[in-house]
Amino acid sequence: MPLSRFFALSLSALLASQAAAGPVLDFDRRAPGAAFDLFEAVRGIPVPVLPPGIRTAASAERVVVASQGAALTPWDDFAADISRSAVVYAGEQHDQALHHAVQLEVLREVHRRGGRVAMGLEMVDITQQKALDDYMAGRMSEAEFAAFWKKAWGFAWELYAPLFAYAKENAIPVRALNAPSAVIRNIAKLGLAGLKPEERALLPRRVDPIVEPRYLAYVKRTINGHGQLDPAREARMLEAMAAWNETMGQSVVDVLREGCGTVVVVAGMGHMLYRAGIGESVARRAPVRQSFVLPYPLDDAARPLPDLLKELQAPGSEDIVLADYFRLNPQ
Repeated sequence: MPLSRFFALSLSALLASQAAAGPVLDFDRRAPGAAFDLFEAVRGIPVPVLPPGIRTAASAERVVVASQGAALTPWDDFAADISRSAVVYAGEQHDQALHHAVQLEVLREVHRRGGRVAMGLEMVDITQQKALDDYMAGRMSEAEFAAFWKKAWGFAWELYAPLFAYAKENAIPVRALNAPSAVIRNIAKLGLAGLKPEERALLPRRVDPIVEPRYLAYVKRTINGHGQLDPAREARMLEAMAAWNETMGQSVVDVLREGCGTVVVVAGMGHMLYRAGIGESVARRAPVRQSFVLPYPLDDAARPLPDLLKELQAPGSEDIVLADYFRLNPQ
């Protein structure tokens, strides 16, 4: 599917200005014909219920490698290759069950081959690590954690529960990566310079701007999806996105320094397209090998395998440059 259509379906998610908070970004929830505010999820507004009979496991083992001209590769070769990376990104649209099934495959394969692995989550902010620790240690019941999840993230717990179950069964550490949503929202409103000292202390000491040109253009298209913002407002929104990614990048490096092994990053694909976003932030901080895996198609409009391959293998494909590997989910 052309990336421009993906933007139209999934990434033109900018809430019109409300009160003093200003528009807030969400790059990773399907919202055809409507805007979506990421922080609706944080506030616990209900999310769509999965329709009966939806596939919750990925289909046959099909992976395309971008560096090989979008050629199909054996599953074992793909799994062995990503397992040699220090950081493996497994992207999602937040409400897509198949995307989470692919994430579980990635986590399982890296664990099976490498043994030592940690799971890092966009969905939980760094001030909430204790809730993760309590749940993983059995000090919090699943019902209690599901209630926490609904309040902290908003998207259905059932979509993420298999990832946590595998992590618990295999004693895999789970780490919060994100900045508190209120801090990101305040950057979008006031800029980094307008944060209170206690808010600024929750971000990395160094917050660099987005540099990767294709990713920067993508972010600009997204934040201006409902009309061109004035330059000052656009600059604040870009700062907010940079701080968002930089916090997660610093958190990933912190987990690497714990010595937990490979970090599998579970996050929205809008934070990793073009091998940028979180990956760009990590690369500034640590010279480590990183692998980027996306489910394909990028939305929920499944198509036959030949169509998916044609889209990725077409000369000048807009999609093939988005990641290293594409886990195909055909009809």
